[in-house]
Amino acid sequence: MKERRVEEIRGLMEKVNDRWIKNHPEPGNSFWIQAAYMLGNMAAYEQLHKQEYLEYALRWARTNQWSFYKDPDHRTVNADCMLCGETYLDLLERCGQEGTAEEMYKTIRWTLEDPANDYWWWIDSFYMALNFYNRIGLSMQEEKCIDKAFKMYWNTKVERKCFDETEGLWYRDERFLPEKMEGGRKVFWSRGNGWVFAGLARTLRTLGPDCPYYEEYRKTFLRMAEALKACQCEDGFYHTDLKRPEDFPMPESSGTALFTLGFYIGLNLGLLEESYQETADKGFEALTEVALDAKGRLGWAQIVACAPGPVKKENSIDYAVGTYLLVCREKIVWMERSGSGKGGRLHEEAVIGQNQE
Repeated sequence: MKERRVEEIRGLMEKVNDRWIKNHPEPGNSFWIQAAYMLGNMAAYEQLHKQEYLEYALRWARTNQWSFYKDPDHRTVNADCMLCGETYLDLLERCGQEGTAEEMYKTIRWTLEDPANDYWWWIDSFYMALNFYNRIGLSMQEEKCIDKAFKMYWNTKVERKCFDETEGLWYRDERFLPEKMEGGRKVFWSRGNGWVFAGLARTLRTLGPDCPYYEEYRKTFLRMAEALKACQCEDGFYHTDLKRPEDFPMPESSGTALFTLGFYIGLNLGLLEESYQETADKGFEALTEVALDAKGRLGWAQIVACAPGPVKKENSIDYAVGTYLLVCREKIVWMERSGSGKGGRLHEEAVIGQNQE
């Protein structure tokens, strides 16, 4: 596998993000598609400190009035509208009170005050809103946000039976349960499982082990990691149908990026054994060597969908680009932490120490 340096990966981030911003001068609305990209843009800013990345995110937030998608009356309960809240929180920490956590809290109070827990009926919700609920709960010291997030997660996992304990994978929603499929077939959609895996990883980073729900999230994440490791194709990609990759045998970048992101976060948190580095690295190399072209365009992304399907090389989309940027950030963190990236901070410190001896 190709040996890479930290600065090389930062260069990839810059090429990819510069191209995206140049081709999308207007940052767009605050729906999940754009919000998933913006997480990656902030990761690129964190690594590269390019002011234009921060300004792009601020312009996006201001254009959307620091609000959830189509939510002027603070009444949406749609998880897809809430992913933008994570970047808003990041910007508030960096840039002061142009928007407020209190304004976002006005919206989620509708779910907090409702005894029903069936809002997250599709598994994508775990990326769109699980970590956000936990972050805003910690930010505002409102434990009921953290409690409600777990209840909605549990409703999807257990009450709706969307998690297959035997397989360690998720059905996208109740429509895909085996008893509703022809011949009882099990369909595990790649990107849907990617949303869960990466969403759990990001949530575990937010919550500490003292949280009463941490262990449940951790156990489910580890079970998924084991199952997903076995689903990876020889070329490092995941196809859109995890258990029947031959049905759609082309590469797919958005699910692959989400799984790779989850593996690197798991490694960085010390939750996964270092043997998972090979799985993560294979995913990264597949994305970088095959899906990414010389101009920084990330292709082979499945368009907006809810099930396995065909993919075209020319397909490039916000959420895949943003997730790739997050993957680069996490790979850099892992390389610096493990000292595996020549030119990385820990590697340089080790060399200095050897020279002093």
